[in-house]
Amino acid sequence: MIGFICFSVSNVLWVIWGFNAGAYALILLQVCLFLMNLRGLKKNTSLNET
Repeated sequence: MIGFICFSVSNVLWVIWGFNAGAYALILLQVCLFLMNLRGLKKNTSLNET
């Protein structure tokens, strides 16, 4: 869970920097990476519950 939180914080920081620099492809990449990480977290927690 700590890794997920750290990765999410880094995604937010990259998005902030991307808005500042006008790097919209970077923002899209970070959103996609966050969604993939969220999907992995859901899959991992559902495996641990069974």
